[in-house]
Amino acid sequence: MSLDIKFISETFPEVLKAIPVTLLMTALPCILGAVLGFFVALIHIKKIPVINQILEIIISFFRSVPIIILLFCSYYGLPKLINFCVYGGERRIGTTQISGLVTALIVYTIFSTAYISELIRGALQSVDLRQMEAAHSIGMTKLRAYVRIIIPQAIMVAMPNYFNFVLNTLKNTSLVFAISVMDIMATAKVAAEKGYRFIEAYVMVGTIYVVLGVVLAAAFKKVEKDSKAHMGITD
Repeated sequence: MSLDIKFISETFPEVLKAIPVTLLMTALPCILGAVLGFFVALIHIKKIPVINQILEIIISFFRSVPIIILLFCSYYGLPKLINFCVYGGERRIGTTQISGLVTALIVYTIFSTAYISELIRGALQSVDLRQMEAAHSIGMTKLRAYVRIIIPQAIMVAMPNYFNFVLNTLKNTSLVFAISVMDIMATAKVAAEKGYRFIEAYVMVGTIYVVLGVVLAAAFKKVEKDSKAHMGITD
């Protein structure tokens, strides 16, 4: 068995054009998930009655259900829900009228929020709260102590796990082709079906994921090193 070099050379540029979709599916959910996850983590730590219990159920649900199921349920179920809630059950909206990309971004963002909130909660709780008492003793407000002392340390604790989550999200974006989102996986698969060159297509996609993963890992390592140097932390 030999690889069809001609197929690879003709298809590779088309697959490369889909990289922005893959990067968007990685970056946006992870960024929004970090912002939303921070507030969810604070609420969780404060143990606000009722809201805290609701959040625990939601987080547990999204951390337990495979993301492919969430994608399918959202893509095929959202139109039905809209038809039921807005149009009284009358079928006016179908799956073709709701963007698969938008659906995937929403699902991945909620999924990311659930995971990242737990990373942040664990990081915040790992910081010795006696430092808060010391901050109060020198006249710092609670908010200022959080911003200047607690949060920076929590970020350093959460950073390695957060970067690992981003890399896992990059790999998990390969699932969005199942709901017609044309990322690098979907683009390669469509091209492969025309000439039955699936091995070549998957080798191309695998190579792209490896390169993206290595570049991101190197960037994350530098960010972590610079952050430690800024805070005066030595390995």
